[in-house]
Parts: sequence; C-alpha cells; structure tokens
Amino acid sequence: MCGIAGVWNVEKSYNVLHDLLLGLQHRGQESVGIVLEDFKMIKSKGLVSQILSESNFLIGNSGIGHVRYSTYGSNTEIQPLIGITSKGKFAIAHNGNIPDAESRINSLVEKGSVFSSTLDTEIFLHYISLAPYSDPILSIQWAFSRIPSAYSVVILGKDKLIAARDRFGFRPLFYGKYKNGYVIASEDSVLYSIGASKIVEVLPGEIVIFSDSGIEKVKYANTNVKFCSFEYIYFSRPDSNFLYGNVHRARYRMGEILFEESNMRGDIVIPILDSGFSGALGFSAASKIPIELGLMRNRYLGRSFIMPENREEIIKRKLVPIPEVIKDKEVVIIDDSIVRGTTMKQIVKMLKENGARKVKVGIHSPPVVGPCPYGIDTSRKNELIANQKSIDEILSEINADELHYLSVEGLKKAIGGDNLCLGCLNLNYPV
Repeated sequence: MCGIAGVWNVEKSYNVLHDLLLGLQHRGQESVGIVLEDFKMIKSKGLVSQILSESNFLIGNSGIGHVRYSTYGSNTEIQPLIGITSKGKFAIAHNGNIPDAESRINSLVEKGSVFSSTLDTEIFLHYISLAPYSDPILSIQWAFSRIPSAYSVVILGKDKLIAARDRFGFRPLFYGKYKNGYVIASEDSVLYSIGASKIVEVLPGEIVIFSDSGIEKVKYANTNVKFCSFEYIYFSRPDSNFLYGNVHRARYRMGEILFEESNMRGDIVIPILDSGFSGALGFSAASKIPIELGLMRNRYLGRSFIMPENREEIIKRKLVPIPEVIKDKEVVIIDDSIVRGTTMKQIVKMLKENGARKVKVGIHSPPVVGPCPYGIDTSRKNELIANQKSIDEILSEINADELHYLSVEGLKKAIGGDNLCLGCLNLNYPV
C-alpha cells in the first residue's frame, strides 16, 4: 500500500500536497516524495511533517506526491519517479503492485531498456516511451492497456496531469474541485478534509486528464471490478467512502455480524485501536456487552502492520493496558485481522499479565490465508499464521481462551456487495 496525491492549477501546490499527503500518512510511513511543475523534487525517508517542512518550500501550481509503504523493490527507493521518454518528460507516482513485474522488467531489459530503480512503477515509463504513437496521451493509454493490474497512478507532464486506475479498480483514487483547479488523492476523505467539492471517483479502466483545457476522460479498457476488500477491513480511514459506501459503517457491520456468527460472550469489549474500533462498536451494540478503553494507544508510533521495525517491540510501546479496566474481567478484544500472529500474541499476553481473567479474540475479517500480489504486504504464505495453522492451533499459539473470525460471506454482507478482491482470504485471485 501507498498513498498518492495530485494538484492541478492551485496556487502554492506545495502546501496543498503537504495537507493531502498528511491525510494519507496512514497508507505509508517509510518515505515521502513530491514533484512540482518544471520537475522540481523533494524526496526523503521519513514522515510528511518531517520532510515537507516550511524550509523546503517549492514554488508551483501543480504537482504530484507519494507516501510509501514498500511492497515491491528496495525500500530505499522513493517515488515519484521521473523519466525522460520519447514522448516527453514525466513524473509518476503509483499505488499498487504489478504482479508479473519481474518478467516484464526482464523482457524490457532483453530488448535494451535500462532501469534506474528496482520499482515496478518504472515499467510504466518504459511502456510510454515504447508505445507506437507520437501523441503522449495515446502512448499513456497504450501503456495502461498493456498492464492489467494493479495500479492507481498520477502522472505529471509538462502541461498535463493524468490520473488513472486499472481495469479491476483494485486500488482507490478520487479527484475534486479545489479553488481554481483540482486535487487528487487515494481516499475521498482527504479531499473533503481540505475543502474540495464535487468529488468524483476515477473509474476502473479510466484515464482522467487535467490540462488548461479542463478535464477529459478516456475509457481505455473493459472493466471487471474487484475492489480490494482490505481497504474496508484495515487500510483506509473510517471516514472514507468507496464502491459500496462508508468504511466505518462497513466495519461496524462486520462487528455486528461477527457477534451473530460467534455468539461470543464476556464482561467487556476492548477494541484494538484504531482499525478495530468500528468493528468493536458494532460487536458491542449487537451483543449488549459494554465497550471499554482497556488499551491506550501511543499515536506517535504509527501503524504496526506497515512499520518496517521489530513488531513485538513496537506493540509493547504502542499499546498500554489499563489494569483498572481489565482486572478480573472476561475480556473480548476485537481487531480487524491477524496476519502473522505476533501482534495478537503480545496483546493477549499483556492483558493477562494485567489481570484479565479470560481473553477472547474476535476478528472482524476472515483468516488471511494468502499473500497479496496487488499491493498489500500480507507476506509469503509460510509467514501467514492462518495459512500454516488451524483455528485451534492459532488459538493455542496466541494463548487466548476463544478465537472467532468473520466468515467470507459475512464480510461481503457487511461491505454490501461482492465485486471485491478476496484473494488473500479465499485464494481466488482475479488476475
């Protein structure tokens, strides 16, 4: 996962990109990069507030930006990338993974292409350059048509800004009117937060071109929508809205259905903050078990799932039990997912050490049994606890008293549709 943003024809676009990327910081915390008109660039490892400071201010009315959570290529390489192609100079920022990137890169190298990075994003620039057209827009359209998935991208040219999604719509992308121009971001909530209006989703298989002539839309591929279910489960902000509606409402419903399926009982419900909070609210409402703040979160340590350091140490510092809340209680903890199992094992241990009589675990998504080839770092199969162990074995591993997952059908019911990618949950990969 990553977050991408764009600004077209807005004064002090540096400041606007700062605000957009700050609103997308949850999607990536390794590095930040922006490219403004005339291809002025700032890129560095770190957080938005550290990198896009007042002292680094760049003048410009248009630009693109990226916050990175590395899934493909070296984590020392930072987007956006800039390339001089046969169709002109472009900067590109990409959210997603090209599943067959390695074979595509090898094929291009055999034909004489030279890559300056290990990022699959660079493939787009090579295809644009090799396209059998002189027109840059036709070349970009041709490049996208050659790559089925998985991407949402923004491309900055000399006199245009382009936003596009793949034909499956795996990764999200939105744009809206802002002042005299337009803004683009991975999630609509970010656009609303800065005061954008007339917010529109970039459709799967669609290119949106921003220029001095206005907006032009081009449909470049037949669509087969398979939106990422993990956007609803974990990654996105609760105030974001996608294909089937609001993220918070979907997670709330996941919690309700989890109780209906499990009938799990206890004295209190404790959410694992932040992404388990909406599901815990739903579980509490359905079960009539009171919800309590039993684990305080240090908000300045980021999201443990996407942080590159040792996760066990992060959890100890990030989540702090409140003994007065949990002592002598049967605790039901609600979280969005279990991927490797290390986080949940540590949480159960902390709660029991601080006096919980029993710890029961409810997960408002199905077991993660497969890796994601489309841009979420859910690891290799042998690192996924639900791929390697049965429910009873996971229960024993995390040392909980009960463990219940939401069913796949329950997840689809909670989200409100089935045009979803569920590959990591049922191994039925769309591509």
